[in-house]
Amino acid sequence: MNKACHFLLLLSLCLCGTGALCDGRLIIHSASGDKFIDTDPYGDFQTVTVPIKRAGNLIIIEAQLDTLIGNFVLDTGAPGLVLNETYFRDAAHSDNKEVGGIGGKTHAFSTIVNNLSILDLHYDRLKADVTDLSGIENSKGIKILGLLGTRLFSKFAITVDLFNNVLYIHKLDDKGEIIPGERVFGHSDMKTSFKLLDDVIFIKGSVNDNDMWFAFDTGAECNLLDYDNFKKLARKMRVISHRTVTGIGGSQYESSFAFFDNLVIGNYLFKNNHVMFTRLDEVGKAYNSTVDAILGNDFFSRGIFTINFVKKDFEMYIYTYPDK
Repeated sequence: MNKACHFLLLLSLCLCGTGALCDGRLIIHSASGDKFIDTDPYGDFQTVTVPIKRAGNLIIIEAQLDTLIGNFVLDTGAPGLVLNETYFRDAAHSDNKEVGGIGGKTHAFSTIVNNLSILDLHYDRLKADVTDLSGIENSKGIKILGLLGTRLFSKFAITVDLFNNVLYIHKLDDKGEIIPGERVFGHSDMKTSFKLLDDVIFIKGSVNDNDMWFAFDTGAECNLLDYDNFKKLARKMRVISHRTVTGIGGSQYESSFAFFDNLVIGNYLFKNNHVMFTRLDEVGKAYNSTVDAILGNDFFSRGIFTINFVKKDFEMYIYTYPDK
């Protein structure tokens, strides 16, 4: 398996379940075989309760890096910490690289940062990737310092409540369970296990009775389906639009958008789903694994969800509406 760093910048527009436009999907993947090992997080808490801000369909939380306080995107599509080059271009460089994405190339480098804090949760030394995130800032009209990926929460469980705009970061007991009394919801409507491959969450499910593996990505503003899978399922989907999208370097390609009825995750049936279908080959290269589809905001905005990174459990308490 190729452990070289891969970066994929998808400068695209998708039609989300809310009817709003979503844009600028950034997927950054670093080599899991690096010699540098992040120090363990620490803090005197059982659960950290972090306010969420919204920028379109992105989940924004505030964190402090050294003396700089600002907005970070909660992004389970990123394996670790990613910083915006706009504010960290003078950080100590290593692993300078030219990296490709759809339609062109961009650049990135690695650095080591100290003293990242999310309220009472602290990290002393972390490896970070630094690249240009100005596309997210420009499209959302908000200053973004970086992305917070899965590896930052590998010792914890997190619960995301988009209905009350709160992120909970839970410490776990010796059995890997959330400490009694700290769970956000008493029961879950949907529960399933997941695989964590190179710090990317993969959940098994089905689309219109066709089994596939989904990457779960809180940084994706819409669901994405690989074009080859779409061709197999096209008869049971309703295409609603086609759009020419400009990628890195100004190259153009076509993406299309569809509705479909039956998405099953963990034996729970989700109706009335929205998806953009496009080529996910380069995403697979970035993730070192075949990616059939990506579950984004259209999926996870339907409930409060908990990800236990130690036990590899995914749970949702789902708000059910008549048209869902």
